[in-house]
Amino acid sequence: MLLHTIYELKRREDAAARAGITIEEKNWPPFFPIIHHDIANEIPIHLHRLQYFAFASLLGLTACLFWNIVAVTAAWIKGEGATIWFLAIIYFISGVPGAYVLWYRPLYRAMRTESALNFGWFFLFYLLHIGFVIYSAVAPPIIFKGKSLTGILPAIDIMGDHALVGIFYFIGFGMFCLESLLSVWVIQQVYMYFRGSGKEAEMKREVARGALRAAI
Repeated sequence: MLLHTIYELKRREDAAARAGITIEEKNWPPFFPIIHHDIANEIPIHLHRLQYFAFASLLGLTACLFWNIVAVTAAWIKGEGATIWFLAIIYFISGVPGAYVLWYRPLYRAMRTESALNFGWFFLFYLLHIGFVIYSAVAPPIIFKGKSLTGILPAIDIMGDHALVGIFYFIGFGMFCLESLLSVWVIQQVYMYFRGSGKEAEMKREVARGALRAAI
C-alpha cells in the first residue's frame, strides 16, 4: 500500500518534471565540481537558512568521518590493528556519498519543488543518519568494531594506554556530539516546515487513497 502510494507520487512528479526539463550542471566544490548545488538561486529565499544548516550537517558528517580516519590511523600506529583503519575508511567512502544521495539531495529537491515524496525520503534516511551519529558518539563495541569509531567509550578505553590518541578520540567524540545536536535541530525545523506547508496532509491523503484502492 505504502509502496503503491510512493509510486503514484513519483509518477506524478516525473510527469511534472518532464514538462519543464532542466539540466543540472556540476558546480560544487568550485575547485573540483562533482555535484550540482545552488541554494541561492534554486531554493526559495525563506528556506535558505534551513537549507544551509542542512548542508552544514552534511559537511559536519564529512568532517566527523574524516577526523575519525585521522584518530583511528593514530590508534593503528600505536598497535590497535589494521582492521579498525579499514573500517574507518569504509565509513567515510560509503557514509559521505550515501548521505548526499539518500537524504541531502532529496531534501534539496523537496525544498526546490515542494515534493512530498522527497520529504518522505529525507525523513526516512535522516533518522538513520541521526541514529548513526548518536551511536558513533558513544561507540559501544557492538555492530561496529569498537575502536573504529571515535566515541566516548573507546576514547576512555584508549586514554589509559595512549594519551595523545585518547585526545584524538575525545575530539572525535565532541564532533559527533555537535553533529548529533545539529542534526536533531535540522529535522525538527524541516518537520515544522513540512507540517506548515500542508505536505503532511497531502501525503496522508495519498496514503488513504492508496489504502482505499487496495481495499477495493
